[in-house]
Amino acid sequence: MKTTVFVSFSGGRTSAYMCAMLLERFSHKHEFIFVFANTGKEHPETIKFVKRCDEYLGLNLVLLETVVHEGVVGCTHKIVTYETLSMDGSPFERVIEKYGIPNADFPHCNRELKINPINSYKRSLGFKTKHPVAIGIRADEIDRMSMDAMEKYGAFYPLISMRPTKKAEIVFWWRDMPFNLEIPEHLGNCVTCWKKSLRKLKTIAKNTPEEFSFFERMERTHANTGAGDKSRVFFRKHMSAQQIIASSKFPFLESLDYKPEQQLALFEVEEDDIEFGCGASCEAA
Repeated sequence: MKTTVFVSFSGGRTSAYMCAMLLERFSHKHEFIFVFANTGKEHPETIKFVKRCDEYLGLNLVLLETVVHEGVVGCTHKIVTYETLSMDGSPFERVIEKYGIPNADFPHCNRELKINPINSYKRSLGFKTKHPVAIGIRADEIDRMSMDAMEKYGAFYPLISMRPTKKAEIVFWWRDMPFNLEIPEHLGNCVTCWKKSLRKLKTIAKNTPEEFSFFERMERTHANTGAGDKSRVFFRKHMSAQQIIASSKFPFLESLDYKPEQQLALFEVEEDDIEFGCGASCEAA
């Protein structure tokens, strides 16, 4: 009898590769339920990519969005379609209205936009919160593994534990595919995620400053939400969206022209290239 495994598809190339690998190598042992938790702030090309992967790989992908409740109840889920999913940031805004602006000190956006909706969906099908859910983190990203997520939510990492896979292999695999994610890496997932490096954020602000409009509005409207008499902003070094945009007007080497992997050692990586935890993307873990 096959065991059921949930698979969190983040919308990135690594995550899509994981979905394909699981279907090809382990569908004889497991029944996979593929889910995508939409925050409302993904790049439009990410959503197109998700849909193409869904159709090409036959994922039968379940699209989820968060449902925010009053009081101490955590977020649950609703099922949406490609036609009805939010692209204006409304799921994210509803979370901010209750919990305040997320940042490095208050990283609740991943919990309420991804982890809780996926766990809510698992429970709606009769599975426990700790039922296994696959997360697309590679063997060369092993430091991103979360022991807490493994213990609390049943997270596991197939590209580390089942078939160790590094970035180069995934890049090579995508070269033979009839489609790809048609955006540069720094635009992946939530476009202006506070976890991204300052170089990536400044690059986005320089070329498409309108991407920060939502964050500027949230900082104007909800600076004190959940913060008492203090105020919050989104970005590292306590920078606001306006400050990110202002800093992008000074000369700097853009993300597209800079390859931090060429650095000789970790301690030589420039400060503008430091990223929080999961870097350019969020996983449901």
